[in-house]
Amino acid sequence: MPERKEVYDRLKKSKLTQVWLINQLRERGIVTERSEISAVFAGTRNGLKVEAILNTTNDILDEYETKFAAAPKT
Repeated sequence: MPERKEVYDRLKKSKLTQVWLINQLRERGIVTERSEISAVFAGTRNGLKVEAILNTTNDILDEYETKFAAAPKT
């Protein structure tokens, strides 16, 4: 499982919001909300759903970073 801080730092580095992330997670079948995402990154929530959120977020960011890196610079 990816570390919470690492995932959160990647999200911020790409200047992506939690709302964007929530929408991306929803598209992949994980329904969540701002307070839950905040608790995940703060470390106050644990469990299988947290693992799913972190793993899926890591996958989403991998895809985003790959797409962004391949995009032509304007």
